[in-house]
Amino acid sequence: MKFVILAAILLAGFAVLSFLISSNNEEITKWDTSSFHAINTPHGKTLNKLMVDLTKYGREVVWMSVIVLLAVLGKKDGRKAAVLLTLSFLILIPLGTVLKDEIDRARPSTENLLVNSDHDSSFPSGHAVIVSAGATILLFRFNTGKQIIFSIILGIEALLVSYSRIYVGAHYPLDVVGGILLGTGIACVVIASSKYLRPVFSYIDNMKK
Repeated sequence: MKFVILAAILLAGFAVLSFLISSNNEEITKWDTSSFHAINTPHGKTLNKLMVDLTKYGREVVWMSVIVLLAVLGKKDGRKAAVLLTLSFLILIPLGTVLKDEIDRARPSTENLLVNSDHDSSFPSGHAVIVSAGATILLFRFNTGKQIIFSIILGIEALLVSYSRIYVGAHYPLDVVGGILLGTGIACVVIASSKYLRPVFSYIDNMKK
């Protein structure tokens, strides 16, 4: 029940933020733009490269690798987490695309764009959607014993990837906040619905390794 309540709060927050973004609220837009320019400032080649690498590889490469790693080496808990991750991503990828098209927010205009310009809409951040969902699944469902170290590291990675999207000039801060609200909210929905995956989890429990 707690995951249902948490999901409702997070998704309601996303809905409110989406409305404010869509209505071009002057105060919100002003704050978002000024915060973007404060973050989107080059801080040297080393940090620039780190942020570019995070934004390039921190979503697909890292999180697809996590699913494979958990499915192969994660034993029962890891395989169950891999199922929840896969289900979350399968929901969020098309959902995020539809929401981007509906809200249709323009990307930031900046001279400090460190990556190739994306042609889709800006809100919500697709990177933040995926990595926040992944981190949520792991922190709630892969957190026993030494597992928590793995999950915390990936939680930090998710935060860094989300931040990198602003740093490299690809998203406004509220694009990232919206992505985190949506990704975390849907992840909580998936966790709350995991009782319907009992046949799959029972099969995993009965596997020899």
